[in-house]
Amino acid sequence: MNQREKFNELNELEADRIQDGLDNPDTSIWSLTHAMKRVNRGRNRYSNVFPWNETRVVLPVKDDKEFSDYINASRIKLSLSDEGAFDEYIACQGPLESTYNHFWSMCFNESEVQNNDTVVIVMVTPLTENGVVKCARYWPELNQTWDFSTDNIEDGINVPNLVITNKSETFDSNEDFIITELELKSNDKIKTVYHYYYFKWVDAKVPPSIEPLFKISQDISSIRSTMETPPVPIVHCSAGVGRSGTFIAFDHLFGRNLDEFIDLVRKKQPYQYDIVYKTVYQLRSQRMMMVQTIHQYNFLYEVAKMVFNENVNRLD
Repeated sequence: MNQREKFNELNELEADRIQDGLDNPDTSIWSLTHAMKRVNRGRNRYSNVFPWNETRVVLPVKDDKEFSDYINASRIKLSLSDEGAFDEYIACQGPLESTYNHFWSMCFNESEVQNNDTVVIVMVTPLTENGVVKCARYWPELNQTWDFSTDNIEDGINVPNLVITNKSETFDSNEDFIITELELKSNDKIKTVYHYYYFKWVDAKVPPSIEPLFKISQDISSIRSTMETPPVPIVHCSAGVGRSGTFIAFDHLFGRNLDEFIDLVRKKQPYQYDIVYKTVYQLRSQRMMMVQTIHQYNFLYEVAKMVFNENVNRLD
């Protein structure tokens, strides 16, 4: 089976999941009922990209019968092998102007749950493309502070006195992405946010260069390596599926688990163990449309071949 046939198979499996979720909203593991509630429709950037109920991120609200706990974000767990440890991520849509406080409340709450004081965000979309807004600018300008206290009271979100301050902004050495350090604060608790804004990746396409992806992946690994309880990276593009899924797969295969990836490919014939297919299958089972286009799917195979050829002798 060639790559296009495998990609078509993934799409057919996904279509079956969506249909099952729509036909059996109360019992299906593919149910989408929270995303499709009337009260939550305005929280979705697109009318056809939703998180499964089973893997959606839940906002900390005071009373879920009175207030919505919905955000268009999904928990992702990936493993190279059945026995291996999981890599965790959160994939989400690019925030809307009306959901800034939801996004930052999610960031703060997830950091609390993880028992750390660091948030890592990877943004793999420009703010606009051809005059179309792909993501609102949801973080303040340098040295500015935004206060979400009133918004969170109105939405019943249990993250009080939430404020975000932009502390510094720097380009990477090739000016491929911007690294912004922010301070996220609720009452007396402070989180340090590292925000990576890679703005050269066009929607539905592949990145013009893989070097920025490697550099961001290496940076994330460096941050995580210094912590007893590393932060779960929050990855978003516009819809939170195509470029987000591709970056997550890239980081999982060629960043965090490079040596294991090389070892698995070397030991097993590709037709017996297709790591790219398995990774995208896992992604799609936790958030629809992840690695959205055939171009992005083929890109992962191309990178896999290149990375394997460059590293196979290093591990001998």
